[in-house]
Amino acid sequence: MKKSNLNVNLEDLDPKMIEFMSKLEKVLDRELVVTSGYRSPEHPIEAKKEKPGEHAEGLAVDVIAVGGPPVYEIVSKAIKLGCRRIGISRKSNFIHIGLSPDRVNSIWTY
Repeated sequence: MKKSNLNVNLEDLDPKMIEFMSKLEKVLDRELVVTSGYRSPEHPIEAKKEKPGEHAEGLAVDVIAVGGPPVYEIVSKAIKLGCRRIGISRKSNFIHIGLSPDRVNSIWTY
């Protein structure tokens, strides 16, 4: 995984997330660029929520994905590897990949 900028926190991700992303990059045969990794519960995005999200658990990343075929490729391979929480932002060109076992399986758009 590569950070899109210095503010992206990959160091505090759950080891399960790091392992999953390593497997995903291997099947995609390319490195993914992460725009958002771990976020503390005090992070402005998480603080607005009733309950902090998967990023605050260290079990989610947002990766850059531009265009239909790259989005399809990442989503389909993430699902095959066991990801059950995927958010697709066409406006901001990213995919949320979440692994929290305590949340509802879902695919959504932004």
